[in-house]
Amino acid sequence: MLGTIPTVDVLDMLTPDDDDTIDAICVRDVLNHKRTSEHYARLLEEIRADGMALPIMIRTFEGRPWLVDGHHRVAAAVDLGITTLVWSDLPMELEYRPYNQMLNGGWGPYRPAA
Repeated sequence: MLGTIPTVDVLDMLTPDDDDTIDAICVRDVLNHKRTSEHYARLLEEIRADGMALPIMIRTFEGRPWLVDGHHRVAAAVDLGITTLVWSDLPMELEYRPYNQMLNGGWGPYRPAA
């Protein structure tokens, strides 16, 4: 399923623990760290020029939405003033991501958002 969501609503979603941002609970807690990645500046320029190529991925657990993929894109949306994001509850298998278990079938208790 695809849908749209206000960017501001994503900021308060829960997010899986990130080893580099210990004790992060909400998406807003990890965005500054995501902005420090080496590819972030290039991502900003690509989104500014061409728009966002992939939706963010949202799943639910115990009735609460979790952002499971797209943290860098959310940070870019905030920085570029993008007020609405496209989201999906299905994995986007467009690139090899061995480090992201949720995109490789290891979703554990996560289920599609709808």
